[in-house]
Amino acid sequence: MGTLDFSELSSKPAGENLEGLVRLIGERLGLTVSWTGRGADQGRDLIFTETQSGRIGSTPVRWLVNCKDNSKTNQSVSEQDVGSVVDKVRQHDCAGFLLATTTTVGAALKAKLDALQGNPPDRIQTRVWDRFELTAMLLSDPFADLLRQFFPKERAKNAAIEIDAARKRIETSVPRVVVGALRGHLVPYFERVKSLSGADVWPHDADQQKIIDQVVPWIIGRAPKDSAIAKFRELHFDAFLALIDRLIRAFPHDAYTHLLRFAQTDDDSSRIYNLIEILREFDQFTDEIELSVAGRCDGETLWELYDDFVVESLREERYWDHHTLWEIERFHEYTEINDIDVDEVEFTGGDGVSFTALVHFDVSGSTDDGDDGYSGRNTFTYLASGYLDFPRRAVVEDLKFRP
Repeated sequence: MGTLDFSELSSKPAGENLEGLVRLIGERLGLTVSWTGRGADQGRDLIFTETQSGRIGSTPVRWLVNCKDNSKTNQSVSEQDVGSVVDKVRQHDCAGFLLATTTTVGAALKAKLDALQGNPPDRIQTRVWDRFELTAMLLSDPFADLLRQFFPKERAKNAAIEIDAARKRIETSVPRVVVGALRGHLVPYFERVKSLSGADVWPHDADQQKIIDQVVPWIIGRAPKDSAIAKFRELHFDAFLALIDRLIRAFPHDAYTHLLRFAQTDDDSSRIYNLIEILREFDQFTDEIELSVAGRCDGETLWELYDDFVVESLREERYWDHHTLWEIERFHEYTEINDIDVDEVEFTGGDGVSFTALVHFDVSGSTDDGDDGYSGRNTFTYLASGYLDFPRRAVVEDLKFRP
């Protein structure tokens, strides 16, 4: 089991912080605590008094507590370090001896203490709180405040561990761009750079690892350059996605600027499609920027990107409140659109994104003319032409009725 760094207890006079800690532990355990006062060697010992219960009654037992801080030398406590245990115990009218140390007890001293406990004429109860016992106590909930008080470095380390654990819990439930922002504040720079090594990002292919290791230094903290974009193009699709995922989670700003440059300069529609899907995770990737990038794609790719959006827009009845549909208005005195269907959507790129679509209106109508009134139902089809605008919406520029 690992132990605390007891060198944090160093003090002048030596061992005084350890004595203070052990005294507070005794109080926390419900023991009565007193000092023996300083002796000729400038040392002083604690007295713990506890009540030990038997079958008939209870008896107060006084323990002489000897504290030995050897954290600087890391040496175990020897017989010479404690002197005559029997004499000291008898001098202070005690029945027990507790040794508290920041290291361990030497074999000879351990044997001596065990012998004292088993020797009827000089029977003395003995206990040892070594670094392992003290660590176990201080890492338990009842002593958490003592850990914070006497081990500030340990407290800082634990706080960092708790923050890191909390960060990892949060990362599982937020977008990876947010993860990158969090890590920018909470994860050291060198650790984030290390996470981008080729061997870590893509352990499946040595050639791809080499490309990753070449391109990463051209990305971190750098403005986008054609040389870096060219290296991106050399990566296989899965290796590229793995690198981008790590990059967004470590350096989201650098990821965004290079992905955008890649999308703005590439001529492969399928790659642009994937780049747009990734770039949509970033708030700074506005609809205006997206449409300027998407205009580089072929019609099939634009259909994959925007067909659902255009169909959904053109099927909203409220959308047509701003358009005059003469053929429907002349159908009957009173008309009602029951349903709208959209199909055969086609797209073209260029400076922006344009579309055409067939829009089918299922219309019922009636004429209020007393007993001579009549009603009917019909489907009206229009060819709608328009473009996607900023903020992104389907704008119909022209409507042609299809009889």
